[in-house]
Amino acid sequence: MARCRRFLLLALAPSLAACATSANEVRVVSEAHGSDFFSLGAPGVYKGGGRLRVGGRVCRLRRSTLLSPPAIRIEHLGGGAKVLDTAFAPSPIINRSFDQACRTYSTQVAWTLGEGDTLRACFNHGHACPAVAESKAVVTAPSQP
Repeated sequence: MARCRRFLLLALAPSLAACATSANEVRVVSEAHGSDFFSLGAPGVYKGGGRLRVGGRVCRLRRSTLLSPPAIRIEHLGGGAKVLDTAFAPSPIINRSFDQACRTYSTQVAWTLGEGDTLRACFNHGHACPAVAESKAVVTAPSQP
């Protein structure tokens, strides 16, 4: 019986270790602020093409004739809510006539993320994203490209 338990622990050890944050990953706060007609999912971060890729989902909330917002602003905030970097992702066209409800947005960035930093997404209106987020999560992200 003890031999069986020891084998089970050895078999599970690699999968338990994978759940821990590695040295090149950090925990960041991810926030998004949508509009009355479009929701915006909090951005996720992953490595792609030698850079970090930041992206999420944008969804049409009501059957309206409004055009999709033109772009999504993504801000990288450090301690004290200071904006360190800003990037823009093209907003995918959500075509009402094809009954599309949601699409994904993403862009590549050359940022270095630190523990506790914040990523904030909003529709680009030429000014900073609102400080109040509609969706918020803490996610594990690669710290560097």
